[in-house]
Amino acid sequence: MKEYPQSMKDSLNQDIREHFTHLFEITDNMVKSFTSVSRLVMLDRYTQKDLSLKTLKKGDLVITIVRDDPKFPARGIGNVVSIDEDTVTIKVEDEYLATTEDADKNGHIKRLKRQIDKPLELYYEQIAKRLAEHLGEDESKEMREAFYKEVSELNLVPAGRILFGAGSNTQVTYFNCFVMPHIHDSRGGISDHRKQVMEIMSRGGGVGTNGSTLRPKNALAKGVNGKSSGAVSWLHDLSELTHLVEQGGSRRGAQMIMLADWHPDIVEFIISKMQNPTILQFLIDTIKEPSIVKAARNKLKFIPLSDQEVEINEYILEQSKVNPEVFSKRIVDQAFERLNKGGHYEVNNPEFLSGSNISVAITKEFMDAVENDELYQLRFPDIDNYNQEQKQIYDEKWQEVGDVREWADMGLPVKTYKKIRAKELWNLINICATYSAEPGLFFIDNANEMTNAKGYGQKVVSTNPCGEQPLAPYSVCNLAAINLANMVDLETKDVDWKKFENTIKTAVRLQDNVIDKTHYFLEENRHQALGERRIGLGVMGLHDLLIWCNRRYGAKDGLKFIDKIFKFLAVKTYETSIELAKEKGSFPFLKDEYRTTFLNSGYMQKMPDYLREGVKKYGIRNSHLLTIAPTGSTGTMVGVSTGLEPYFAFSYFRSGRLGKFIEVNAPIVENYLKVYPGFTKNTLPDTFVSAMDLSPEEHVDVQCAIQNWVDSSISKTVNAPKGYSVEEVEQVYQRLYRGGAKGGTVYVDGSRDAQVLSLTKDDKDKPSKPKQVDIQELGVELEEEKKEPKVSKTKGLRSDRQDRNIGVEAGDICPICLEGTVENLGGCHTCTNCNAQLKCGL
Repeated sequence: MKEYPQSMKDSLNQDIREHFTHLFEITDNMVKSFTSVSRLVMLDRYTQKDLSLKTLKKGDLVITIVRDDPKFPARGIGNVVSIDEDTVTIKVEDEYLATTEDADKNGHIKRLKRQIDKPLELYYEQIAKRLAEHLGEDESKEMREAFYKEVSELNLVPAGRILFGAGSNTQVTYFNCFVMPHIHDSRGGISDHRKQVMEIMSRGGGVGTNGSTLRPKNALAKGVNGKSSGAVSWLHDLSELTHLVEQGGSRRGAQMIMLADWHPDIVEFIISKMQNPTILQFLIDTIKEPSIVKAARNKLKFIPLSDQEVEINEYILEQSKVNPEVFSKRIVDQAFERLNKGGHYEVNNPEFLSGSNISVAITKEFMDAVENDELYQLRFPDIDNYNQEQKQIYDEKWQEVGDVREWADMGLPVKTYKKIRAKELWNLINICATYSAEPGLFFIDNANEMTNAKGYGQKVVSTNPCGEQPLAPYSVCNLAAINLANMVDLETKDVDWKKFENTIKTAVRLQDNVIDKTHYFLEENRHQALGERRIGLGVMGLHDLLIWCNRRYGAKDGLKFIDKIFKFLAVKTYETSIELAKEKGSFPFLKDEYRTTFLNSGYMQKMPDYLREGVKKYGIRNSHLLTIAPTGSTGTMVGVSTGLEPYFAFSYFRSGRLGKFIEVNAPIVENYLKVYPGFTKNTLPDTFVSAMDLSPEEHVDVQCAIQNWVDSSISKTVNAPKGYSVEEVEQVYQRLYRGGAKGGTVYVDGSRDAQVLSLTKDDKDKPSKPKQVDIQELGVELEEEKKEPKVSKTKGLRSDRQDRNIGVEAGDICPICLEGTVENLGGCHTCTNCNAQLKCGL
């Protein structure tokens, strides 16, 4: 923990007393200040700040831009040395000096005031006190103290929006998750949808949109006597908001955009984010389906060789004849191919839809057609031929229905735009998922079958950006996580079940209060949130708990243990919500006539009989209670494994300047060795397994075991090793579907760099990635080969500069290499420079 001088604490307390009376002063028993990246996350993301800097003075601790990139600035911590009008001199802390390019020999930098934030909360207990007093102001003193105890001791970690917003006297939302209704298929409808998304994102929310109600490309737009540019182009326009709307000054927003498998533009949508020209060329050369070939061609552009490039490639061929060892065979072949073709292909519009994760909403009919190798219809309401009455029904009802299957069942005309072999479309999804990590899959019928929302007449339309919340239109969810690392009984190597139960009961009550305390800026969100009172209680530190209890993540005994944990979590949350219903009333959408329907939903049928009887008699306070969010930033702050994920690495390297790496170790290793001194870093048990050491099947089995007891959904990435084939990825998705998962994302290690496609694991001659010629230099310099990952000598530890436990948002500077920026890739946040795979920080 970081120690602060008493003079700094006294000064800050004086500022709070005089100017920020809604905040809480530092007291002598406050100790949780964290260190390193955990401390930066807390200070930057969750503390209240003097935004006007009216209290800024010499000696103050500040957060500032240390790497002054106008688009993606990196932030660090320092202390004010002097203030000269609008310019502030700051002594940067040693940890951030390597990142700072303009520090003098004393470690001083000069920054404008607008580049500085002054935190008013240096200790986590200040945040916990602010949160507990605000969310508990209508509760007893004992309950407020219980809120404070669970949060301050890190047993319960509310999501970032709650940590930042609760008690802040601002109009930010405490909700992380929002899903919009289907888009009304009109210019006005698109404009209104875009406006609402912008409002949500500007206040810190992540947004999910299903664009399946937008008419397909070239469909008539009779009002303007023209044709539509198609659903995908409009969805790209929506995704651009992510790059434009800044949230709270420190991060960008996040979006999930979906399209149904039956939509006529689905092929274009699936291919839209493919960044590998070799894969696109493969599709053109080998796929028979014309619509796929056309979409792949549209995604490529030909770049003719310049005179300089001709000279370079000719030089390579000449030198290879004189001295064959100068260039590898692949470099020579590449030069020959470029000269032969007169140029090379690049991806057209590489930033397309880069502001969002994308997923295909997969129906049961499509999966059945894949299994039976049938033709599948891509169709849409037949708007080109509607009469006036049908057009009026379309304008009034299509947005609400949003499903061409239901539309056809209503007896309204539907047009089949194309019949495509289902396996061709399924294969395309898996190829793109293998070689670009997108699209993800959302099994929308599975989600609607299992959601409690069907019990009060609503249906799921999309998920939030990280996929853990399948939501109805305008639904929202507040998130929190129980820190399972704190729930262990070291003597018995088991869960401390009583402590676990007490934390669950406190968590449900606290989260239920969030619904009444947050600011609502859209009336539709207020109506939905107060009507269904949905909460999302999840976990962090699952892998830590398994290690302490001597269970291996993914192993059979580990799965049985996980099943026991999450059944207990489910039962106790529902018990607590029923008790709250007795005290405060059931959620309003659960009318008496809906109770039987609610109890017959797929999820409620799993509940013990006494709970079902309790709901029937008393109702239940919350329509949904459980979800497993990524907890990227909060988990990083606490220092445990994030969400339900295994550790991606126990040891990794964090760069100050390019090529200089500082080794960082996950706290679990040292903590374990202190408790069990008989082990060493070289002899750790196999419970210290990393994400890439697990088989994809083990990832899937853990996800499905947990999903069985979660009434919402799960944010989970199935990690697959480099070289994993399309066939193997397809098997993973089938395993997820058959296991009852509501969605999934597979990330194949190095997929963004893959150059050669393999459809099956039996394919021969898989060439490695070629070196690239730097055609900008006449000296014919080659880019440095990627060095082999640095592997720690510690058993089970990976030091390959990739760490999923660092919480990031799209647009952040990469915290691993400090050079690239972070992009969303189907639930996996990936660095554009070092390809580190990082966790979403929502």
